[in-house]
Amino acid sequence: MTLQDRLAYLVGRAVQHTATDAELEELTRLMAEDETGEVALQVESLLPPPVPGNTDPAHWDEIAGRILASDRPAKVVPMRRRYWGWVAAAVLLTGAAGTFWLMRDDRPAQTHTVKQEIKNDVVPGGNKAMLTLADGTQIPLDSTASGTLASQGNTILQMQGNGQLAYESSAPDEKAPLIYNTIATPRGGQFSVTLSDGSRVWLNASSSLRYPAHFSGDAREVSLTGEAYFEVAKQDKPFFVKVNDMDVAVLGTHFNIMAYEDEARVNTTLLEGAVRVSHGNSRYRLSPGQGASLLKSTGVLHMQEQVNTAEAVAWKNGLLHFGGNDLQSAMRMIARWYDVEVVYRSPVQAHFRGVIPRNVNVSEVLQMLEMTGEVHFEVKGKQIIVSP
Repeated sequence: MTLQDRLAYLVGRAVQHTATDAELEELTRLMAEDETGEVALQVESLLPPPVPGNTDPAHWDEIAGRILASDRPAKVVPMRRRYWGWVAAAVLLTGAAGTFWLMRDDRPAQTHTVKQEIKNDVVPGGNKAMLTLADGTQIPLDSTASGTLASQGNTILQMQGNGQLAYESSAPDEKAPLIYNTIATPRGGQFSVTLSDGSRVWLNASSSLRYPAHFSGDAREVSLTGEAYFEVAKQDKPFFVKVNDMDVAVLGTHFNIMAYEDEARVNTTLLEGAVRVSHGNSRYRLSPGQGASLLKSTGVLHMQEQVNTAEAVAWKNGLLHFGGNDLQSAMRMIARWYDVEVVYRSPVQAHFRGVIPRNVNVSEVLQMLEMTGEVHFEVKGKQIIVSP
C-alpha cells in the first residue's frame, strides 16, 4: 500500500467517525514527520472541497476540524464524548509551515503558528545511555562508535549505532553463572538493547534495565526501573520482568511497563500475546488491549479491561501523548524527556488531551499547552516556570 493510499484510508476513517485512537495517532505521526509539506497537501486534497496549495487559515481550520473532530461512536471509545473537551483531541504539526492544529470543545478548530524566535529554549532528548558491565566498567553508549564493545564468556556486545546495543551469543554455557549488566538512560535520554535471547527492549528517559549477558537455567529474568517497551522472543523458557514487588511473566509478547519512582502507579499495558501480572496474592492474566495498575500507596493491583495502547507506547513512537493528564503528570513527562526542572509559582489546575512530536524544542510543546488558556510557562535556562 502506498503512502497516498494509506492517507486516503486514514482520512476517510477520521471523517466518517470510525477511526480508532491508533489510526488517529498514525495520521498525527505522518503529519509530524512530514518535512516537505507534501503529506499536508495530500491530506488537504482528500477532503472536499480540495484546493491544493491553499494557505488560507479558514480553509485549514475546516480541515483541522474535520480531522480532529472525529469523535467515534460510544461503542468504540465509551468515554471519549464525555471528556473530549478538556483540551486537544489531537495535535498535528506540519513540518513545512510550523503550524499546530488544536481542537477544543468550546470553540472551533484553530490553527496556531509557533513563534520562530525563542530566547530560552531546550532541545529534546536523544539516544543516551550508560552501560555498566558486571565488573563495574562503565561505557557511555551515546559517544561510542559502532563495533564490538566487550566479550563476556561466549557473548559479544555489539554497538550497532542509532541507539541500539545487541548481545550475540554462540553456544552459551547453560551451567555458567549469570553475569549481570545494567543499561541506564538519563533524563533526556532513550536507548534500545537486544538481549542474548533475541528479545528487544526500548528504554524511555530516566530508566534502567538489569539483565544477564546470557540467559541460562529454566527462566529468563530482568529488572526494570522507569519505563520500557518489550518485544520478548518466543521460547519455552518464561521471561520475567521484576518491578519493585511486582512480577510480569511472559513467553513471547509485546508490552509496556511504566514504573517511575515519581509516579503513583506502576502500569503494565499489553499490545500482543499474553502476560501474567502478580503482586502479593493478586494475579491477573492480560489479553491484548488490557492493562494492570499497581497503586503504590496501597499496594493494590487491579486489572484494566480496556486501555489505550497507543498512548502507552507513544513515547517509543516519538510522541508526547496526553490522555487527559493533569498539569503535574504532564510536566513530569516533559521534565524527564527535556531534562528540566519544573517550578510552580502558584497552584494551577489544567488537563491536557492531545499528541505532540517529541522531536521539537520544549518551547513548542509549552506553547501548545498554553493554548488552553489555563496555564502559562516561562523557560529560564533548564527551568520551566509554571503560573496561571
